[in-house]
Amino acid sequence: MDSEPLYLNPYENTYVEPDEEIIKMYKTHSKDDATAKVREQLGHLDSITLNIAITGMTGSGKSTFVNAIRGLGSDDLGAAPTGVVETTLTNNMYLHPTMPNVKIWDLPGIGSPKFQAKKYLKEVKLDTFDFFIILSADRFKENDIMLAKAIKKKKKLFYFVRTKIDNDIQTQRHRVQFKEQVMLISVREDCEKHLAQIGNPKVFLISSHNLDKYDFKDLIATLEEELPDNKRRALIQSLPLCSLEVLKKKKAHFKKMVWLSAFAAGAAGLVPLPGVPVGCDIAILIEFFNKVYQSFGLDDASLQRLADRINKPVGPLRSAKKSRFADGVTRDVVLQFFERPLMKAALGTITAFNFTLLCGSLPAGGLSVAMMYHLLNKGLLELEEDAKAVLQASELEHFEGLSETLLQMKMGH
Repeated sequence: MDSEPLYLNPYENTYVEPDEEIIKMYKTHSKDDATAKVREQLGHLDSITLNIAITGMTGSGKSTFVNAIRGLGSDDLGAAPTGVVETTLTNNMYLHPTMPNVKIWDLPGIGSPKFQAKKYLKEVKLDTFDFFIILSADRFKENDIMLAKAIKKKKKLFYFVRTKIDNDIQTQRHRVQFKEQVMLISVREDCEKHLAQIGNPKVFLISSHNLDKYDFKDLIATLEEELPDNKRRALIQSLPLCSLEVLKKKKAHFKKMVWLSAFAAGAAGLVPLPGVPVGCDIAILIEFFNKVYQSFGLDDASLQRLADRINKPVGPLRSAKKSRFADGVTRDVVLQFFERPLMKAALGTITAFNFTLLCGSLPAGGLSVAMMYHLLNKGLLELEEDAKAVLQASELEHFEGLSETLLQMKMGH
């Protein structure tokens, strides 16, 4: 609403706009109705189903890519089977390890002995999927183009990904005049030339063994722009931690949940816990921080998968975490936010920035909601710092600037 002010978040110099529909419901109906509506919205955010189809020619590395975008190695529990011989004969669905609402489908290889191109479209049921990633380990061929045209007729999103680019680099590295960036530009342009008949699709160069390198970041940015908001959130939260850019996107999506979570935790007007000066539903805080913890890849299982992926011991990754959440999200850890020194600082911050205005129109519970908003933001920042430290310990960020370098070279090519 234009007449409603925005309120400063003092921790990041950004502005917060409360959900006026929820506040109106609180005032005209009841706090229980408003809180139930907020919980419904939070539940909806977590229940959005995303179906991602991975397809392409036999031998293009589909199963390896399916594992990579779930943060799994080929030997991990639940990994898609990989091999030189076509192993995918049906649509195989793989759940994300921490987000079961995100489903990645490994489709049969185009042109394999079991699935010829003419039968493929009927067999795979294109309407099932939200978007398609078409892989090739070489130049894209007629079957890839045929599939893209069929997907386009269904008004579905599709993206071309050139896989195994690290193998190409290794093969050509011995040449006297070899320049990696020049070779990558040449591969990209060759792929785009063979796809010219369906317009000017962008081709993303990717190594499934090194998602932090090459064009994976650009692929995610493109998906983020083109997917509907609810699908976009599910995608971003499901990505493995592989770069600061991915971490930044994850945090941005969680920040959109902070106000709703603060309202759900603080507006209920519950009897304060012993030693806690404001009424709150601490279970909401624990649930929020647990979601962040897992999405940021800070849990033991995620750290072990990361260690396996980069072929390093998991110990240094675990010890990189320094926040109160270093050993996990528990009730006792969350209760630390309510200790006197932290509460005094929080109340001072809220007062200094007139932060109670954030929910000042509520007949009751405004201070509790503002306090919950403060604590959720503080915890989110602490978890972000842990995730940054893990990335630094993994040394994945060494290649962060490569895609920008390639783009600049291509513009001058």
